[in-house]
Amino acid sequence: MKYIKYVKELDGLRALAVLGVIGAHLGVSLLRGGFVGVDVFFVISGYLITALLCAEHEKTGTINLRGFFWRRIRRLLPAVLVTAMLAVLAGYLLLSQEQFVSTIWSAVTAIFSVSNIYFWLNVGYFDSIAMTKPLLHTWSLGVEEQFYLFWPFLLLLFLKLGRRKGAVVGVSILAAFSFLLNALFLDFTYGEKIAPKVGFFSNFVDGPATAFYWFPFRIFEFGLGSLLAVAPVASTMTKVLRRHVIVADLLLVLGVAVVIGYMVLLTEEAVFPYYNALIVSLATCIIILAASTSRVASVILANRVSRHLGKISYSLYLVHWPVIVYFTNLGGDLEAWQAKVAMLAVTLILGQLLYSFVENLFRSANVLTKPPKRAYHYIARAGLPLSVPILAVGFLALAEDEGRIPEARKTLSNQEWRSTRERLYCQGSLEGFPASLFTCQNDRKSDQTIIVWGDSHAFHLVAGVSEMFPHHNIAVAYMSGCIPQSGFDGYVRDMGRSDLTVECGKRNEDFLAWAKSQKRRLIIFISAAKRSTPQIIAPINNRLVSELNDLGHAAYVLGDFIRPGIELAQCRAVPNFILSDKLLEDVCTPDFRQVKREWAYNEALEALVENYIPVRQSQCPGGQCSFLDDTGRVTHRDYHHLSYVGAIYEFSKLRGLLIEKIPELNVTIARNSEN
Repeated sequence: MKYIKYVKELDGLRALAVLGVIGAHLGVSLLRGGFVGVDVFFVISGYLITALLCAEHEKTGTINLRGFFWRRIRRLLPAVLVTAMLAVLAGYLLLSQEQFVSTIWSAVTAIFSVSNIYFWLNVGYFDSIAMTKPLLHTWSLGVEEQFYLFWPFLLLLFLKLGRRKGAVVGVSILAAFSFLLNALFLDFTYGEKIAPKVGFFSNFVDGPATAFYWFPFRIFEFGLGSLLAVAPVASTMTKVLRRHVIVADLLLVLGVAVVIGYMVLLTEEAVFPYYNALIVSLATCIIILAASTSRVASVILANRVSRHLGKISYSLYLVHWPVIVYFTNLGGDLEAWQAKVAMLAVTLILGQLLYSFVENLFRSANVLTKPPKRAYHYIARAGLPLSVPILAVGFLALAEDEGRIPEARKTLSNQEWRSTRERLYCQGSLEGFPASLFTCQNDRKSDQTIIVWGDSHAFHLVAGVSEMFPHHNIAVAYMSGCIPQSGFDGYVRDMGRSDLTVECGKRNEDFLAWAKSQKRRLIIFISAAKRSTPQIIAPINNRLVSELNDLGHAAYVLGDFIRPGIELAQCRAVPNFILSDKLLEDVCTPDFRQVKREWAYNEALEALVENYIPVRQSQCPGGQCSFLDDTGRVTHRDYHHLSYVGAIYEFSKLRGLLIEKIPELNVTIARNSEN
């Protein structure tokens, strides 16, 4: 059903949007902000859907909701289903059990159009872990499909209440409210004020993630496109531009320049969506407004290549991210320009195939487009929506199949590593050690206590410290993300939430106050997790060491263990359908560029800090870092945390240096040997 004129230039605009997204995900340095292409798509959708529905309402007096939803299902669902199936199949052949289960849930939520909520709960869009999520990009489809679900009802209500004027007022109010939500969560941290401490809604405390993933925060983008379709001023401006083509040319060039400028200049650290998305959306509106009359648009947006890429842009978007993720899972390096070109070529080929044999086929199939007359017509129509729950059940059944991974390659999940460590080493309480400050305690009835103070890079050491020094009590003053140096000498580490940032500083002050109250001599390891530059952190470390030593304790800064830069444990815990043992050795190699950077960081910190324990010397003898223990087990459970097995192994090599550097350890060990 068609009620509006096809604007070929909009296909070219889609091409610009999808190429920006693909370029950003391929790591093209000139397209770091290419992710704003998604926002361009949102504006186009708002414009086209609203124009279509308003035209239908004017022609028929109503909106055929059933027809609208059926067209959306035919248009979007088949390609998503095929993409999800292929991503799950590739995951079955290539991914660890933990990553495969995550992919399964990604697929299930994607086909039910709620993957944006799933990823909001589980991963940040720009996190390093995103590279293990082949369906992460479907978050935007979730947002768009939620728009399709609610918008026709709202628009029909607005039109019934006040025709076009009612639609303008209603859409404007919704868009303004959506933009206000961005301000509340990103400027005024409203999420922190309303979110409970635990449960589903506690995730609202992360304002940037909430604004990024949730549909209400994106309504203003769809709304601006919608206003182009319903506002009389837009129609008037179009008529003016037909008479003044030079103005249309200038406006189009301005709009394209702004969009491309944001693709070039914006980074993942920028505030988004909020005002940055507003500017991109306004620029997109200018392009849409001028596109049909501008001579420039006919050249850069309506040429054959741009139009074709725009037509297959949905399929290109669907296939590009799984291609990139599985390429890197097979050991591919996107740093090389040849790899970027190859991945772009693969994306174009697969996108064309998906468009020709799935997307376009289902959109134009007579059995799905003509009014149903025979039984098989109804069966064919019912089959498409019914495939969603059937596939979901099949996907979840696959998640239970752990037999695909050889026994020798299996490893614990992150959660299993953590829970096992805590069960083995954090099952006691020490007198005078408040549980609110010391989240892990082990009372061995000793007169000597070792304290490790820091964030997760302190907590992951507990197994190693506990096993290597069995005659000491162990306590860990731990808060996730809270480094000991935060809150001192003007340095504050941003925890992403103002309440946690404040809590971290107060916690560190409380630790020093508690240490001051202790009459017994404590051995204190201060974690040196690499959270800022050595030049900033070193003076604070020296202050903490000095204050603690003046209080009668033995304080030392423990260097941070060098990290592999990839999830080696999960990389190795994969099926052998494709990745043989030999190939696995080539694929699962550390990121030696990061290793080199971290070595240099630790070396610089050691030169500036007193009482520094250089763990890199035992971890990387002769400068050669290995992330396997003597039996071939990976020492890290993820990108940057030691497993409890790895901590024990690394401390077994470090033990001699610790005893040499810390006299108190030597005395206690000698005393216990005599006993």
